[in-house]
Amino acid sequence: RVPDNNGYQPQQICILGNSSTFGQCLRTTLDLNEICTELQQQGQSSCCISQDPGRFVCNYTYCLSLDQCQSVNDSLEKNMQQSTKQLVGCHSLFLHVTPFAEISEDNQLGFIVSLLKLIDKSIPQKLNNGTTTKTSVG
Repeated sequence: RVPDNNGYQPQQICILGNSSTFGQCLRTTLDLNEICTELQQQGQSSCCISQDPGRFVCNYTYCLSLDQCQSVNDSLEKNMQQSTKQLVGCHSLFLHVTPFAEISEDNQLGFIVSLLKLIDKSIPQKLNNGTTTKTSVG
């Protein structure tokens, strides 16, 4: 592995060793199957869901993002009324970006705009208690 921009190059280090989610399987709260299917129907045929965020920076970033969202959502859930417990306030998604030599910058920007619109459509804009939801795109 090569170091990141700050020279950090972890070796055999647990990302979430001190987190309350340590040992848990972390997943996005977004319905990726629905989002991917809609993107494909819009002509984004190369859209696919991966179970592998990559190594080092990609894995590290997505893992921390999912962990932070889980913490935010756990905190919100503790403070919600029973009728709103299915709602969450933080979402995380990691998107692998293809080099522009393979897919043009304009096509990728169009894809990202479509993706963000679908994410926006798929989650509640406000929780019943008035808290604004957050979308984290990593």
